[in-house]
Amino acid sequence: MAGSLPRDPAPWAVRRDRALANPRLRANIGRVARRLAGARQQAYASYPAGRALRVAGRDAKRRAVAHLEPLLDQLRDQLSANGARVIFAEGPKEVADYIVSLAARRGAQRVVKSKSMLTEELDLNRRLAAAGLTVRETDLGEYIIQLLDERPSHILAPAAHRNRQEIAAIFQDTADRAGVPGPTSDEVGPLAAFARARLREEFLAADIGITGANFLVAETGTVVLVTNEGNADMVASLPPVHVVVAGIDKVLDTWEDLAAVIQQPALSGVGQRLSAYTTLISGPRAPGAEEGPEELHVLLVDNGRRPLLGGPYADVLTCIRCGACYNVCPVYRQVGGHAYGSTYAGPIGAVETPLLAGLNFLPELPKSLCTLCNACVDACPMDIALPDHFITLRRQQVDERGEPSTTRLTYRTWGRLWSSPRQYQRFLAWARRGQRFMMRQGRLVRAPGFLGGWFETRDMPPIAAETFHEWWARRASSPALSRSDEAPS
Repeated sequence: MAGSLPRDPAPWAVRRDRALANPRLRANIGRVARRLAGARQQAYASYPAGRALRVAGRDAKRRAVAHLEPLLDQLRDQLSANGARVIFAEGPKEVADYIVSLAARRGAQRVVKSKSMLTEELDLNRRLAAAGLTVRETDLGEYIIQLLDERPSHILAPAAHRNRQEIAAIFQDTADRAGVPGPTSDEVGPLAAFARARLREEFLAADIGITGANFLVAETGTVVLVTNEGNADMVASLPPVHVVVAGIDKVLDTWEDLAAVIQQPALSGVGQRLSAYTTLISGPRAPGAEEGPEELHVLLVDNGRRPLLGGPYADVLTCIRCGACYNVCPVYRQVGGHAYGSTYAGPIGAVETPLLAGLNFLPELPKSLCTLCNACVDACPMDIALPDHFITLRRQQVDERGEPSTTRLTYRTWGRLWSSPRQYQRFLAWARRGQRFMMRQGRLVRAPGFLGGWFETRDMPPIAAETFHEWWARRASSPALSRSDEAPS
């Protein structure tokens, strides 16, 4: 059964052009992506054991995905024995209905959340707000984009598309409306201090805390949170009720498997050997304990994941949400996350989104948002075969929807024109004469008919006045030509 994801109703061309026309967004995204990609390279270079752990972690995740159903049963039994309530949820409606019902039973009104891409996938905030609950994101990046009513642009850095000056203005506007002092400058320290002061009130007043889970250990029934901010610990411990919303693909078998993979989100995502906080949760507050929630609820969510089990795309379920593929992707660096139109961006998003929600959901993702440069598979700590999946998805789209007649005609004509050296030379001679009508400032910027789509977002150098083959033939036929005669550039 296909899952349900939120989507931007704007067509791909509109989302694409909106991003390409925003130089500040592109500069912000590019800066963050390059910094994180560089930090990853340095981290692996200075930590030889990291690559062996990467292989061990990949194997642990693949074993878990291959034996997922019995591990889910074991996880449920262990968590239940620890005092947690475990619920298997099909999709967004079941998750939201359960939390709304829980809030009604507890008389709860205020919800605090830590960063969770799954809850973004489920559009949970909107669903809870529609039921009358007040929901506050407490991760710094999520807090920023919630103030703007935006979605995350990066899987690790939700506000990567915003710079410090923009964030300072957002916080100042928030302070003015609340009648409180704003940040004292646009430096990181004052901005974080402003958010900390505002969020402290939210933590103390919250009735329910909602987190995701980076991993779930079936052997002991343990929820594992891996974070670089302390807000997740506050969300999981201060409110009287803690709700964990986790995908069924987060399960691992044993503690040894967790040890193999625990460093990978930090190593591959931000270039650290370990994240600042690793939190292990196995149940609600024990009798006589002074900390922890009174109730722990763990919602294990499918939303289109089970159909991938045992099939050619099963390795997609091993994704640990590190964001490494985002950081090296040339397409993501140019358009940012919002252009992808749904929850997940970057190479993993362009593959996983149609797998979860169906090929007709944002069909442009596998078709238009990948150059097949293979940078993503080199960066992915789980070795997910993303380029292969792009090709297979494109083939499926053609098989299911057919290929446009103009596309067939284009490639058939192109193949005929370039089918022999003689035909190729004739094509170049024709194109060289015709290109003068398509040039501006020395570049090819347009083309007639359906060929014009290629130039909507790019230009090209013109065909040289003399090709290499022509230069070689001319030189070979004229022995008097000097050896210093240079080949055309």
